[in-house]
Formats: sequence, C-alpha cells, structure tokens
Amino acid sequence: MIRGFSAVSVIVLLFFFRGFSQQQSPPNPLDGKYFRSPVDFPFRLSGNFCELRETHFHSGIDIKPSGHKGNPIYSIADGYVSRIKISAGGYGIAVYVDHPETGYTSVYAHLENLNEHFDFVVRQIQIAQESYEVDFLPSPDVLPVKKGDIIGEMGNTGYSFGTHLHFEIRDTKSENPINPFHFGLKTEDNIPPSLVSLSVHGLDPDLHKIWEQNIGLATSEGNAIHIASPIKVPAWRAGIALQMYDRTNGSHNKQGIYGLRLYVDDSLVYSYHMDKISFDQARYITGFYDNKIKKTNRATYSLCYKYPGNDLEFLAHANDGIIPVYAAQERKIKIVVEDFNQNHKTLTFSLLRADHMVEQAAKDSTATLVKVGEPVIISENTLLLSFEKNSLFRNIRLKIKSDISSSNETKYTIHDQYEPIKKPIALSLKPEKTNITDMNKAIIVRTNANGRGKTNYGGTWKDGVLNTGMIEFGTYFIDYDTIAPTIKRVDFSANASRKTKFRFELEENLPTRGQFVNDMKIKVWIDGNFIVSPYSSKTKILEIPLTDLYSGDHSLKIEAKDHSGNTSYFNATFTTSK
Repeated sequence: MIRGFSAVSVIVLLFFFRGFSQQQSPPNPLDGKYFRSPVDFPFRLSGNFCELRETHFHSGIDIKPSGHKGNPIYSIADGYVSRIKISAGGYGIAVYVDHPETGYTSVYAHLENLNEHFDFVVRQIQIAQESYEVDFLPSPDVLPVKKGDIIGEMGNTGYSFGTHLHFEIRDTKSENPINPFHFGLKTEDNIPPSLVSLSVHGLDPDLHKIWEQNIGLATSEGNAIHIASPIKVPAWRAGIALQMYDRTNGSHNKQGIYGLRLYVDDSLVYSYHMDKISFDQARYITGFYDNKIKKTNRATYSLCYKYPGNDLEFLAHANDGIIPVYAAQERKIKIVVEDFNQNHKTLTFSLLRADHMVEQAAKDSTATLVKVGEPVIISENTLLLSFEKNSLFRNIRLKIKSDISSSNETKYTIHDQYEPIKKPIALSLKPEKTNITDMNKAIIVRTNANGRGKTNYGGTWKDGVLNTGMIEFGTYFIDYDTIAPTIKRVDFSANASRKTKFRFELEENLPTRGQFVNDMKIKVWIDGNFIVSPYSSKTKILEIPLTDLYSGDHSLKIEAKDHSGNTSYFNATFTTSK
C-alpha cells in the first residue's frame, strides 16, 4: 500500500514515469539530428574521410573557411573536454570532446586558438611544464561543454597548409574514427568521381609487378567510360590500379573516393567503402596504393587488389581482386566508383592473356625469403633485423648490401626502398667504434639508395646495441650527431617599442622520423620568466609574444635542444615602452 496516494494518482504517476523514461532513452546520433555542425555556415570540403595521404588514411574531414577570418568552431553536442593537445606539428592545437550519452568523441584540430577559459587552463600547464607542447587529459568535471559552445577558432596550426578545420568523430572506446557523414553532416555534392588513368599489372605468384600498362582515361560527360579493345596481359594473373579523385560542389580540391566495386564477369571480387578506419592500420596505406609510383612520380594509383598481408578492416571482397587471365577467354571487367552521395562513375574493359609471356628475372640464390605470416630474424655482421609475422604485405626475397659510411660505420642497403612495409621492423646496429665518448650522440640514419634524403631515426641503447624501428627499406647506418640546432633572427630588434612579437627560425640539422627519436625541445624566457611561445615544425618559425611587459629593459633567452642533447642558445637584451 502506498500511503497518501489514491489509485488514480498512482496510475497518473505510472504514465508520467513511463513517458519520462521514453524521453530519456539513449540518443541516436546516427539519425542526423543529435549532432550539430561544428561551424555555423554551409561548409565546403578541402579533404574528405579516409582519402589517401602519403603515410596514412585521412581520419576526418577538412572544412574550408567561410571566407571570413576567425570562424568560430562549436561543440557538436553536450559533453566534456577529454583532451587538449598542443603540438608544433601534427594536429597543432586540437581539442577532444567526449559525448558520453552517445559513446562518441569529437575532435577539432589545427585551431588558431582556444576559447578564453580553455586557453587560461592550458596556459597554466604550459608555464608549469615550461613547454609550448602539452598533452592535457582533464577529468570529466573540469571542462564541461554544451552543444553549441565555442571550442576555439579555425586555424592553420600544426602540419596544415591552409586555414581549415580538421574534424573527426571517433568511437570513444576504441578511438577509431568514423566517417562524419554517417552522423547527418552534409555538404552539397552532385559531382561524380573522376577517373584519370587505368594501370593494368601483370603479377607473379607473390603479387609483385612483372609488367604494367597505363591507359589514360578521357574525360567523359556521362557516368560511363568504355575501353573497346581487349588489353593483353603477358602474365598468368592480373591486378588493376586506378588513379582517381572526387570533388564536391564549391571546392576545387581533389578528394578521395568513398567506395569502389570491382566485378569480373559480373562477379564481385573486390570492394570497399570508407566508413571507418583504425589508427592501428593507418600505415597500411602503403599497401593500398602503388608505393613505387607514389614515391617516384608523386601519382596515387589505388590498388584494386589486395596483398596477402593487407587486412584493412574496410575491405570486403571474395577473391582479393586478383584476376586469372586466359588466352581464349576475355575477362569482362567492370569497376564502379562512388562518393558518399551515391554519385558514381563506371569503367568497363576486357582482359586477355597475351601470346607471349613476359620473361621473369631469375631468383637470386643469395637472397633470403621472408614470408607473410612467418616471423624471421636476420643477422649480418653488426646488423640484426627482426620481422614479426605481420611486418610485410607480401612475400619478399630480401637482399642486403654493405659498405662503409662517412662515419666509418658499416652502412646496410636493405632490400628495395619502394617495397611497402606493413608494421615497423626492429632494426639493431652494433657500433664498430670502441671509443665512443658520448653514446647520446649516436643515432641511426636512413638514406635513399642514392645516398640522399638523410633522416634521423634516433635509437635507444640496449646491451651495447642501438635499436630503432624501420618503417621503410633503404640504407641504414650509425652516425654521430654533434651539431646543435640553428637559431636565426627573422624579426628581432633591440628597440621593441612598436613590436607585439619577435620571430626566429629554428631548425635541426637533420629531419627526424619514427618513434625512436625525440623532437627538438624549445624554451623561451624573458627576464627569467618562461614565456609560452608557439613554434611550427612546418615553417620552423618561433613566435615570442611581447604582451604584458613593463616599459624598460628586458632580457631574452632562447634554448633549443635536439634528440642527441645538442643545445643552442640565443641571448639578447631589448627595450619596450608603452
């Protein structure tokens, strides 16, 4: 018995709570109504989801500015800031907002600045850590946001080449990016994809190219392109690659293709749709396009067939796109490419096996066979390579050549620099010098086969051996970095009465790459106080703000330290007046 309530009151309450529970049911962001746009204008794209970049799949969409400076960026829903990361490269100024009701996280990158409250909180952390670059992970109650709250201002920070918003929606638990268009975000698009060039590959049993023919595809007013004459392939099996792009209304930028289907004799043998991507698979892109053409000609040909080791999650197909070719039977090929709005283009042609097969080079008996799915350890003099079972996309016959470097260490040219690597291969080098005075100066360096493109891969010491991760084949050797970063004046004068900032150019003597090398660390002090000073690894420019200084004389100190501990300083005095 419920005291103080009549039967009618109880019935009314039951209906009230049932209605309340229905109103409080979990939101469905996929209905297109829950998330708002991160900008307050009809947006145009400069880049779309999962388009092919040189080293990764693009994990979001790039929204162009409205034409006015300082476009505000808005939170797409209620939630809380779960991360603010400030980087000299990468995403630059980036904010991550968790939306716990939905299970998704929104990401806003390359911002010019943060809203005042976020900026105040982050600045205290930067000062405490004496670092412009910070990675702040606040608890849920520190920086709550409401739908439509301003996050910051659209910008060009980090590794960005024009003002835009890089925007992502991620699954919070897995952190995997999902195509934002699945959440109701839209941009006007009635333009079908463009097909530029067809490349037909003759393949050996390990899917290495032994022959290719490129065919330019004329611009077509319609949605279909047909090649009348059969293409004759002097190999037992063929693969297709396409140079292609998409465009959206109001944007001249060439963007990526959303979906592709390959049919052979009306049977679907290869397909994909760019709906989501895992960061763990970001580097798999080098096995998704023709890596050699990309590196030599800067052209992007997407492979319409799959290497044995390429287990990209968005690939869905029956026979991996490999096409057996016959002498007496034409294989009828149809390829359909489409964008998210279902604008499409179709290419049709046929394949025949040629009368004469291409001659294949004899197998090198001195090379080591490394198979996909099998771990291998290879040792040669002072070099040790450790292949995990998932290091490669396809079987290779590994060849290593050795020579002496300028640092009097053995340099090893490891395999073909154009062969794609799926996951980093552990590379260890033992120094031949026995009188190393400062082990911190030792680094592993990579060059191309021609000796150019010298890059610092860093390294960590263990048991007298220097170790790094090899993410591309090439020539590797131990070198010794004793050269400190350079600090050059760009805009500095002792009389700073009319200046709002100083600008300097700071640069290391070698570019860095990989997870075993630390980026240059920069610190700035005025009158002994640390000053938060933005630095761009893209432009190499350091900007030192001169706000809130009293009139009179001041001291300036800049410190730049590289991976090997080489340090440069700039010291000067200057005068300001109100």
